[in-house]
Amino acid sequence: MVERTTSAATITLLPGHSENTAEGGDALDSAMPDYDGKSLDAWFVADAVTDLPDDLETVREMRKQLPEYDEGLRQYRLANELELSFSTEDGRTVVDSSVTRKTNANEKPSYVGVEGEAGEENVVRDIIERDDLDWFDGKDKLRADVAGKRFESDAVREAVDGIEGVRASVLFGGSDTYIEIMREKFYELGPVEFLETTGMEFEAVPAFIVQPPTMYTFLELAVMADGTSLARVWDVSPYPKHYLYVDDRKRDETEFEEGSRLEGGEWRQNENANERFGQWALEEQGLRSPFSPHTRTGYEQYIDHATSIGRYPAMAYGEDGAELTASQVAFNLPPLFPW
Repeated sequence: MVERTTSAATITLLPGHSENTAEGGDALDSAMPDYDGKSLDAWFVADAVTDLPDDLETVREMRKQLPEYDEGLRQYRLANELELSFSTEDGRTVVDSSVTRKTNANEKPSYVGVEGEAGEENVVRDIIERDDLDWFDGKDKLRADVAGKRFESDAVREAVDGIEGVRASVLFGGSDTYIEIMREKFYELGPVEFLETTGMEFEAVPAFIVQPPTMYTFLELAVMADGTSLARVWDVSPYPKHYLYVDDRKRDETEFEEGSRLEGGEWRQNENANERFGQWALEEQGLRSPFSPHTRTGYEQYIDHATSIGRYPAMAYGEDGAELTASQVAFNLPPLFPW
């Protein structure tokens, strides 16, 4: 009897440099746009790192230390994990009773941390500290909002050229809880009263408050009885940066610049616009996002079209087995939607 076990994980990073000015950092120095120091980069802290190590266990242990918090905060935004295991007697068939599937569905999401640098124009911290508003319960860190943003398939039996295997998929996302609450208040109060209540300027209430975007990854893992394995990330949010780890080792990552300029040329820290962020903030309105107000069928059609023209998967890693290759498995198994 041979045991087959493979794990895959996606880690989503919001790149940033040190935002601790007390130690020489820059309070507005991340991949978030700052809109003249009056919005996102002035409100929240990023992950204080611009790349992640090759070892997943090291990533899990990393913490950013900021003077406004009495505990270290994770240095990533989102983790989506999947593990499949089973037994095979002959390297060709799967013992049905041995199949197991594990995810990190019970893991608490990462915190969204509010920037605490003195002298900054920070509407979110102002609301936290006001006695007449209880929008955030006085908390300067809240866990990301993941409610209704997880879909998981069962462990599905597959066969490729006579070799049996198992695969499963998870589509998982999260959004900024502070922004979600501000969205609720925006529609409850109306635009004029919302602006008057918060003291926020009109320019600081763009699409990301009217419809908060979701960071997400669509992860699929297939393991065959002959030892072939294939991890594919069919889709990711266009912002921020995502990594694929297989068996706890970094295997692939998405392309990501800390920022991009609408007019082209080299982007610099503290510039107001970030084109990639803008694209992400607008995608919730269309079929591009699995969490859009449209039907899941529309998203499936979008992914089917995207894969047909060769742009996807966004990340992938496979290992050949005794009889099959990862390429054979990829050719025979289209996306497994987890609903």
